[in-house]
Amino acid sequence: MRKRILSLLIALALMTTLKTAVFAEETSQVTYTLSLYDAITMAQERDMGYVSADTSIKNAQRQLEQAKKDQRDLKGPIRLPAGLSNAAVKQGYYVEQARIGVESANRAKKQLQSSNAYSITQQYYGVKLAEAVSKNLVTAYELALNNKATLDTQFSLGLVAELDVKNAQYSVNEMKASFEKAQRNLEIARKSLAAALYIEDENYILNLTDDIEYKEFSADLLEDTKQAMENRYDIYQLKSVYTQAEKYMDVAILLGSTSSQYSAANQAKVSAESTYKNTMKLIGISINSSYNSILDAKDALKLAEEKLALRQQEYDIAVIQHGLGMMTNSALTSAMTSVASAQTELENAKLIYKLAVEKYGYEIEIGL
Repeated sequence: MRKRILSLLIALALMTTLKTAVFAEETSQVTYTLSLYDAITMAQERDMGYVSADTSIKNAQRQLEQAKKDQRDLKGPIRLPAGLSNAAVKQGYYVEQARIGVESANRAKKQLQSSNAYSITQQYYGVKLAEAVSKNLVTAYELALNNKATLDTQFSLGLVAELDVKNAQYSVNEMKASFEKAQRNLEIARKSLAAALYIEDENYILNLTDDIEYKEFSADLLEDTKQAMENRYDIYQLKSVYTQAEKYMDVAILLGSTSSQYSAANQAKVSAESTYKNTMKLIGISINSSYNSILDAKDALKLAEEKLALRQQEYDIAVIQHGLGMMTNSALTSAMTSVASAQTELENAKLIYKLAVEKYGYEIEIGL
């Protein structure tokens, strides 16, 4: 009996130790220190979509080898019109179609990488923006608290009216509410990025090392548009449909220009050519629009920088005037709120500009 009791006590002790160890492990924080490049790499390494893309590439390569084999193995004369498909095989139509399939699969993977990278870029800098806004609002909140403390002292000495104190308290409440909202937005931004990075840890810290920095943008719109027409996945797909439709016409002509097969092939070619050329125009307009968005964002950024400088100068003057009794506390708090608002506008403008440049870069490459 004593042995059973002793065994039970030992078992309970082990279970307690195990639970404590598991709890400690569950509650331990995991820190992810990530540059933007690190974040993009991490997401792509964990995204199962790339497994599917690689499978598509391998399947396309197998189809190409089979098409080459079918072309080599085809012997003897071809009887038309029943043998039109064999004629297409003999002229290499299906080999070329398979080559297009391989190239399309490779480009599809590259576009997936670009789309994923841009999405991570948006979310990464979304967190950085939320962090910057929260930081600015902390400063504004502290200023509001200091102003309230000063007003409380002045009110106790009979130097200011009760309305000034109430106004200062309202400013404190306003800044506190704004900060708490910013903190909630920051938490959502972090969770969204963590989900995109496939982070499974429940208790984690994201330490993002790249700030929202930007460089002066310059580009040759005409050259970039030309490059896009050569590189984009969607343009390649449409061009391939068009060129293959032309090749099939060369096969169908064997039946004569008045045959129904040739007529259908010609109609397919005309339709593919129209779609290809019209889409090229639309994409050219879209790239031009992306280019203009950068210029618009750049102008907005400069204005935001100027606005913050002005609001900061106005606040500095307001502090001096308020100290000399030349300005009401209401005007001072208004100036303080304007600085916080201008800081937030600047952070937003920086992010919009940076993302516009990033998007343009992807648009003139493989497309998004």
